Amino acid sequence: MKTSQLYGQIFIYALTLILISVILVYGYTSIKNFKQKTEDITTLKFQKDLKNAIESITNDYGSVSRKEFQLSGDIRQVCFVETIQPFDKSNPIGNLQLNSLVINSVKDSDKNVFLLENTLRSSFSAGKISVDRDILCIKPSNNRITLRLEGKGDHAVLSEWT
Repeated sequence: MKTSQLYGQIFIYALTLILISVILVYGYTSIKNFKQKTEDITTLKFQKDLKNAIESITNDYGSVSRKEFQLSGDIRQVCFVETIQPFDKSNPIGNLQLNSLVINSVKDSDKNVFLLENTLRSSFSAGKISVDRDILCIKPSNNRITLRLEGKGDHAVLSEWT
């Protein structure tokens, strides 16, 4: 084998290694981005479905509905905050072991639904809701939560379906 052929083979192997590395990195980032977009879509669908469920039952005084919502896999807790009866946001009487991030977010905004991973993932306003003890936090089971919604004419009462 001639020296020039040896250099040519080394060049081909190096080029092949670089090409395979680029394909693997591109594939990994594409899959990671796809997973993130799927989680974002699931979160937006939950937000839309919850708002629609609250809106549809609010005016139907006395009616009770059971709704199941799908969440993305990373959500560890969903917290709902009282918006009808004013309460002291500096010292909520609900779950006192709540993540301080939720309590600080409640103090500073009018948002009433909080999705928690290890940190606050997302928050939004779902409409006029009332919950027992100012703050209701639910841990998902199999990436789902089941809520009991009761219409009160001007707002909806939310609780965990048991």
